[in-house]
Amino acid sequence: MERRPNRPIDYLKSSINKVILIKVKRNRLLRGILAGFDEHLNLFLEEASQLFEYQDEEGNIREEHETLGSIVVRGDNVIFVNLAESD
Repeated sequence: MERRPNRPIDYLKSSINKVILIKVKRNRLLRGILAGFDEHLNLFLEEASQLFEYQDEEGNIREEHETLGSIVVRGDNVIFVNLAESD
């Protein structure tokens, strides 16, 4: 029997309780633990933070973050999701 290739939703399911990276509209980057999602692909994140990258005086790229806690990201605002490595 031929094994069906994994669908994107399968990767999302396998990333529950793992850290994911999400880019949303207005060029914002979020990182958090995927607690779950619904049929609209709204993502429920725990320990979420928004990431900011900037260039310092020496030209080095630095990263800062703002802690957000538990949040819901509306599925229609998501541009891409970098999922956890599947087992």
